[in-house]
Amino acid sequence: MLARKYRPKQFSDIVGQLSVVKTLVNAIKLNRTHQAYVFSGSRGIGKTSIARIFSKALRCENVIEKNGLLYSCDQCSDCIEIAAGSSVNVMEIDGASNNGVDSVREIREGAKFLPSSGKYKIYIIDEVHMLSTAAFNALLKTLEEPPEHVVFIFATTESHKIPETILGRCQRFDFKRVTVAQITERMKEVLQSEKIQAEDAALNLISRSAEGSMRDALSILDQVISFSGMKINAQAVRESIGLIGTELILALVKNILLRDAKAALSVAQQAFNQGVDLKVLMKMVIEMIHALIMIQVGVEKPETHFNDDELMQISNLKDIRALEENELIFQVFHHGLDLLSRAAQPKLILDLIIVKTSLAEEIIRADKVADEMSEEGMLDVHAGPDRGAPRPPATPVKNLTSAVVDPVLEKVIAKPELVQTTEAAPAPQAREIFGGLAFGAKKQEITEITPVAPTIKSARPKTWEGFIEFCFEHKPVLAVVMESVVEWSIPLNAGDSLKLGFREKDQAKAEQLQQKAYRDQFTQAIEAHFGFKSPVEIFFSKNAGESMAEKTIRAQKEQRDEKMKNILSNHIVQEARSLFGVEVQIELSEKEK
Repeated sequence: MLARKYRPKQFSDIVGQLSVVKTLVNAIKLNRTHQAYVFSGSRGIGKTSIARIFSKALRCENVIEKNGLLYSCDQCSDCIEIAAGSSVNVMEIDGASNNGVDSVREIREGAKFLPSSGKYKIYIIDEVHMLSTAAFNALLKTLEEPPEHVVFIFATTESHKIPETILGRCQRFDFKRVTVAQITERMKEVLQSEKIQAEDAALNLISRSAEGSMRDALSILDQVISFSGMKINAQAVRESIGLIGTELILALVKNILLRDAKAALSVAQQAFNQGVDLKVLMKMVIEMIHALIMIQVGVEKPETHFNDDELMQISNLKDIRALEENELIFQVFHHGLDLLSRAAQPKLILDLIIVKTSLAEEIIRADKVADEMSEEGMLDVHAGPDRGAPRPPATPVKNLTSAVVDPVLEKVIAKPELVQTTEAAPAPQAREIFGGLAFGAKKQEITEITPVAPTIKSARPKTWEGFIEFCFEHKPVLAVVMESVVEWSIPLNAGDSLKLGFREKDQAKAEQLQQKAYRDQFTQAIEAHFGFKSPVEIFFSKNAGESMAEKTIRAQKEQRDEKMKNILSNHIVQEARSLFGVEVQIELSEKEK
């Protein structure tokens, strides 16, 4: 097996972990070895190999320095025993199968004794995150006061599962994924030693499939050699490990972006008929859309697994759909990947995701919609021959759970509970299938958002409370934001400022008013209510009192509590409690609340 045969034996053999190697070598040379180390990173990138090499360098008496690196002799008994895993002074322990407190107690007891020879006794615990809580607690005492002759090396793929009390007593090294170029170069060296010929395209495919793992790359290479023999080409790699051609993924993504659901489904069916792993297909689609988004934001050569020619073909798709739509397509596929992995019939899930992303309508800019509707006071944005006809006022929506206008993207987001639509909201099951995401509302779906036109005059009192009531009638989203204000100063004459003080915890709402989609509508509302234009000053207030929204909620609660008190004090209710010896539970109707 190539992964075992070409496993690194010296620091110079390590690929892609230069900073880790340099630090460990310097620690030995300067005699600054720590008592405990954590090697963290994904699988197959050299954590256990470096632990063994480091152990040999600490134990070997014939270590030499060359070109800034240390080399163990690989001839002494320590080097031979460590390489074979039979050393009594360097013990490798599998944390997954020895995760109990009894196993750790054995380590604690053994750590008390000096090594049979040499300076250090070393414990390498692989997958240390698998230890139980009790085992970690038992290990903690030894790490707090470690014997000078003991060195612990913990290897893990999930460092976040290690208690902070343990991490705080260790030097931590986060291993990097090996790059495609580094994996390719290492495989060329291996193939040269094995006297096997391989195309660069074939090696590139293997490197990409390894996903940053050097060990996985050599395992895949072993499989490909068994399939194709002494000459390896790209087609042999695809056939042996079930890879999908970039041309097929490109065709699928292009048809989705062109909103051609039928053609996209045909490509997916073709891949399915070829026996392609649908999970692999989904991952490659996600990677391609990610590359497309990176290109759209101006990254000339994104860090992806695609070569230059493939990136050029992906770049040709950048003008088909807007960046925000591609972001949502990415999210739908990303959420769908988890669902597909658990589905009994994954092909059905893939088909629905393709249809969803292909037929999604374009996102509509909020400022564009507002401009269109405010030209004549209130315009219908219904796509049709009667476009522009006045519409009856919409019922204000006061109980907002999220805004119709996304304050970051300034986009109208399809939220059935906030925007009146001509179509029913999608069923909860459908939302779950696509990760709870919704694309921008269709033009024909939005009937109105009730803008404030300059011609509208407020009949409410020229007070702060009156201003909020006016906004609830015409701009409920603004009203909800302003209900969080705790300190204010209203303008009395033209030129005066409307000063609004928010608490620091309501910073997000303060920032909303400064977004263009809100700012323009807020300016119109001020003019319509006070009768003149007024600049707005927003500041953070030290007033820790209640906002108007909190006062309203408190008043409603007090009103409900008072009703409950009156009901429970009624003589009939009291007699019932006395006669039956029970507590009376009363539920108020929505109207009574």
